[in-house]
Formats: sequence, C-alpha cells, structure tokens
Amino acid sequence: MKNIKVFFRSFLVITFFCWSCSKDQQSANFSYPTNQSVGYSAHDLLSADKFSSLNVEIQYMTGFQPDQTAVNNLNSFLNSRLNKPGQIQIVQEEIPVTSDTAYSIDEIITEENNNRTNFSQSGQLGVYFLFTDNVYSGGGNTLGVAYRNSSMVLFGETIFKYSGGLGQISRTTLETTVMEHEFGHILGLVDLGSPMQTDHLDSAHGNHCNNSNCLMYYEVETTSMIGMFGSNIPSLDANCLADLKANGGK
Repeated sequence: MKNIKVFFRSFLVITFFCWSCSKDQQSANFSYPTNQSVGYSAHDLLSADKFSSLNVEIQYMTGFQPDQTAVNNLNSFLNSRLNKPGQIQIVQEEIPVTSDTAYSIDEIITEENNNRTNFSQSGQLGVYFLFTDNVYSGGGNTLGVAYRNSSMVLFGETIFKYSGGLGQISRTTLETTVMEHEFGHILGLVDLGSPMQTDHLDSAHGNHCNNSNCLMYYEVETTSMIGMFGSNIPSLDANCLADLKANGGK
C-alpha cells in the first residue's frame, strides 16, 4: 500500500511537471505576425475569440512622452470598444532619440524592430505605439500613421509644434484624437478589415469615413484637423461603430 501511494505521488509530480513544461513550451513557441497590413488583426483586437487581453506598448523618444491624460483617454476608448474580459494594459518606455531630421515608414519600422519588446503571446495580443522626436518625411503636417497590423506612430515634433501653446489646441486633445484615430485603422476602419455594414468610405481619401464629424475623417491625422472640433475629441459615428460591433467589438 505504501508503494502504491509513493507511485501515485510520483505520477502526479511527473504529470504536473510535464504539463508545466508543455505549457511553457507552448507559450515560448507561440508566434503572431507583426508585419501584416493594417486591419489584418481587426477581429483579433475587437473580439475575445483568441485573445482575452491586450497589452499596448508606448515607446517615446526622449522629450516626447505622451500626455498622461491622453493615455488614460486611449485606455477608456479601448475598454469601450474592445471585448477583452481579461485586461487592457498600457505600458510606457523611453527610448533614445536618433539623428534623423524626418522619418520615413521604413525608418519607423527599423526603430520598432530595434526597440519593441511587447509581442503577442497565448491569450494576450500586443500592440505598439512609437512617439518620435521628429516629423514624417512623407509630409510635415502628418500627425500619425498606422503602418502595420499592430503598429502605429505619432510624430512628436509636429504634435508639440501645434498643441499646448497659447491659443493652441491642448496636447491632451490632439494626442487623444490622433491615437484613437490610428487605433481605429488597426481595428479595421474603414473597410480595412472590419467590413462596412453601410457604405461610408471616403473613396477620395483612402480608408477614411465620409462623415466630417467622425473620428475616422481623413483630416484627423493631419494638422488640418486643428480647429475642426474645437476642444472636443471627435467620436466614432454610427457607421463606424456598427462596423466594429459586427466584427466582434462592443
């Protein structure tokens, strides 16, 4: 009887050890693509089908840390739109500035490849924001760009130049608006991965909403949006909300 008990205990220990190793190995071997087109991860971001939690990594170059209230606003926005019963967490990290005077998307991707630490793992999806110290080489009035399925950039120099000063829009409002707009793109808006329930595509301006009062209007990601909404942060309109809900969101 004693030998049977010893054997049974040994069996339990070995079984637990193997299960633990198997679980760790599954976690270590888990991979999720980060080099896909914008909108590729829309359903995974919106729904809890594969990922019940989300980790947002914000890396900012020295001197260009995002406004904390804007970060809090982003968190509220995500919790109101995404089905993540686990947790939505936002972490921030400072990284060194570079010597570039303007960034191309290829250079942004290089910065991400050199610095990003947050990637998806089993049950948790990872998303990346970069705040740069300079402007966009494709146009100095561009405030932000979503450039891959889990990657977005905000151009710090442009944002700082046009906000926070006397008579200017607040940095909180501008950064909140641009972060939410770019996140809207990786959520598949508009017609990038969250199919339109009603046609509202502004075909003249790419994947943007045709409603000038909507967060996803094309001018929101450039300095042209300054003054359009006053001190208000624009919201998603009914058509954009319908697209997100149909693709697994709230």
